[in-house]
Amino acid sequence: MVLSAKVKKFDNPGDMPGILRNPKNKKLKYKLKGPSVIILILLGMIFYSFGGQMVKMYNVQQEITNIQEQMNQLKVNNDTLKKQLEQLNSEAYIEREAREKLGLVKPGEKIILEAKSGEKGSTIPAAAKNPKQIEVH
Repeated sequence: MVLSAKVKKFDNPGDMPGILRNPKNKKLKYKLKGPSVIILILLGMIFYSFGGQMVKMYNVQQEITNIQEQMNQLKVNNDTLKKQLEQLNSEAYIEREAREKLGLVKPGEKIILEAKSGEKGSTIPAAAKNPKQIEVH
């Protein structure tokens, strides 16, 4: 069996199917006329202002986040200070400080002083140095 094919001749090779035309022969021309120029300018201005607003909004959101973190930290510090204030105003703390720093004693209590060897000076509290305030039994 013999196969034969019909050959079609083309005068211009660009007319043949599957072959692209030479792009040098075809020039694309874009002409911007009045209305299209105005539309492009308006679109550019809209995108520019939208972008600027987005940047401002992002910066404000970052500021809000930072301020909220600072607020949370200040609340924690405030709670800590309130606990310290309650502790400082308690009867037990005031009594302990009066005994340790001022050398005060309750009526009927005895003071026992520890003598430290090798140190110069007295370790007796200032209030305890007054013999009228010290009871000796």
